[in-house]
Amino acid sequence: MLIEQLKPNIIVRGTSFDEPVEIAAVIPVGRSMKIIGKGLNTGKFVDFVLSPEQVATLEATPEQEPFDGDPL
Repeated sequence: MLIEQLKPNIIVRGTSFDEPVEIAAVIPVGRSMKIIGKGLNTGKFVDFVLSPEQVATLEATPEQEPFDGDPL
């Protein structure tokens, strides 16, 4: 994932987190990014500073769910 793709209200998963995290805020810290959000399973507040290399390993949910599934 690219740093530019990090924004509030998306859900990210990756080895940096114990659970999926809904992002509330993203704050640049030099080349790194501070991610503030909430764990979806526990509801716990999270506050991480991730390097560009760590951000690259994250996976995010799409902003809009695709409508290409089987209707049946």
